[in-house]
Amino acid sequence: PTEGYSGGRVIYIDTEGTFRPDRLKPICERFEVDVEAALENVFYVKALNSEHQRELLDNMAGLLVEQGGCIKLVIVDSIMALFRTDYQGRGELQARQMALGQFLKRLHQLSMEFNFAAIMTNQMTSDPSGG
Repeated sequence: PTEGYSGGRVIYIDTEGTFRPDRLKPICERFEVDVEAALENVFYVKALNSEHQRELLDNMAGLLVEQGGCIKLVIVDSIMALFRTDYQGRGELQARQMALGQFLKRLHQLSMEFNFAAIMTNQMTSDPSGG
């Protein structure tokens, strides 16, 4: 099951407080991976607001250098939750989109520089004002 596995660590940016380490257990069992070893390879960070979410990327750059290429995946769960909370209504839609664009651009730059994949989750809404 782990044949050909080259290793790698994960950074999990949690914006909604939904990360559950116990959820990894059945996944690890399914693929015959040691649960404790898997958890030791996850860097968990909780983003408090959209500004903090952006700051985490700058902090993450230091960790990426320190880890010397061991980070293979960054997960942002959920990409829009804090932006939607911090920028409400149509009057702030442009500012929200600009802040989100800056976050995505920085994440893309880091992923290209440090060669990791990025996964983002999101909830869909038909009302861009956040309602």
